[in-house]
Amino acid sequence: MADTQLVQRLEGIRKILLAHHAAGAMLPNATKGNEREALLREFLTKVFPPPIRFGSGAVIDQFERISGQIDVVAEFPFFPSFPTPGAAERLYLAESVSFAIEVKSNLAAQWSQVEHSAEAFLPLRRTWSGHLEFHGQTLGVSEASTSRVPFVAIGYGGFGSVEALEKRLNETPEERRPDAALVLESGAYVGLLTGSRGIGAAGLFAFCIDATHFATNVLMASPNLTGYFQTNGHAAD
Repeated sequence: MADTQLVQRLEGIRKILLAHHAAGAMLPNATKGNEREALLREFLTKVFPPPIRFGSGAVIDQFERISGQIDVVAEFPFFPSFPTPGAAERLYLAESVSFAIEVKSNLAAQWSQVEHSAEAFLPLRRTWSGHLEFHGQTLGVSEASTSRVPFVAIGYGGFGSVEALEKRLNETPEERRPDAALVLESGAYVGLLTGSRGIGAAGLFAFCIDATHFATNVLMASPNLTGYFQTNGHAAD
């Protein structure tokens, strides 16, 4: 049986996020978009302890691929990212990103935009010389490899049930499909990488658990970041 205090707290958080979003519904689209993304970043910053850092910007990899603008980027605590002086946006190396989030007012109505963002983001690859990570319940050491960055779609409104959300995900081509999706209004959540499902408070909780997994499954890593300059024809020192 779910803990009553946890359920009440999660339901309260969900209602507060929705109330703040509703309060800005009549604002211009650009302002409204900035508010909904900042609100979610603020929520995540308070839920997750340091050293996890949340921001926004674009992500590049060592193969000259670049994402579009990413609403919320969660960073590993051991690699650099590069801000523009005087601005909040950052340029992230793929190896520094644990997961990324696309934020929408209505996930169902704006699903085509999610697909477009996913198609640009999913080809990005993190290049490791080696890393230490959890495989299920087992701690393992992996040698040179590449890995994908998890991509999550979150909507304030949209699908009213886990079944409807899962159906939409399954009908989306793999190269355009987010790895997980959450609707705050209903609490519907589906995590394809982990098999997580939930509705209401359980859905928000499942998202937080999956986000924790994405942010902590790589415990230590050794990337070859000089590849960024070598790939672009410039020799690194």
